[in-house]
Amino acid sequence: MKKIKYLFLVIVPLFLLLLTGCSKLSLKTTKDTYKADGLVAVVKGKATDADKVTATVSGKTKNVKLNDGNFAISVPVATRDKNVRIKATKGDKSKTEIVKVKKTRALTGYTTFAQKYNYANLTLGKQNDQLKLIANNNGILKHKTASGTKLVLNVQDNQLMGIAMNLSYKSMKSKTGMKNFATDLAMVSQLVGADGKAVLKDLSKQIKDADGGTTTMKQITSKGVNFNINLTTKDFYLYVTK
Repeated sequence: MKKIKYLFLVIVPLFLLLLTGCSKLSLKTTKDTYKADGLVAVVKGKATDADKVTATVSGKTKNVKLNDGNFAISVPVATRDKNVRIKATKGDKSKTEIVKVKKTRALTGYTTFAQKYNYANLTLGKQNDQLKLIANNNGILKHKTASGTKLVLNVQDNQLMGIAMNLSYKSMKSKTGMKNFATDLAMVSQLVGADGKAVLKDLSKQIKDADGGTTTMKQITSKGVNFNINLTTKDFYLYVTK
């Protein structure tokens, strides 16, 4: 009986120690360096036993949402490398990781693009379809064209880094919807230096040949500009980058 009592007194503290060790604050990212995936680079990792996780990019800090300790931070890419400082805290304890988001090429100057875009729409009689000539802050700018296409533009240091064009499947099923999207795509393609007609021809062929289970298609490249297609259950996305 004494031996059992002795073993109990020894094992229980060890077990509690192991539990404490398992819940020790930790922070780890999947990579040290991340590259662009569309308009952003997605920094992924895991924080264990953290009360709070924050990410600081270009002097701005924001809270990071956790899902069972896992996180994914979207960082808009720029023409320069960006350092992302990730900090996990629990009480007075903290862990920090710093990763790099690699630079990429800009499509064109944002103001130049906006001026050409606005002029083209004016000539088409679309006075209400106009972009801001100056993007106030670095980050993501959203715009809906007169024909209903949703544009998401990544603007960094007044450089247009990339454009995401979004259209619902409901609109794609109508001839008018597809015609309007084709017009928007042709315009955007031409304004960033690509061959709009060639892009439309390649895209039309891929959509025609796609089967029901396809979620991505082959990248289209025209004059150094890349067009990547992504299909979700409800929407069609086209990413325009260099």
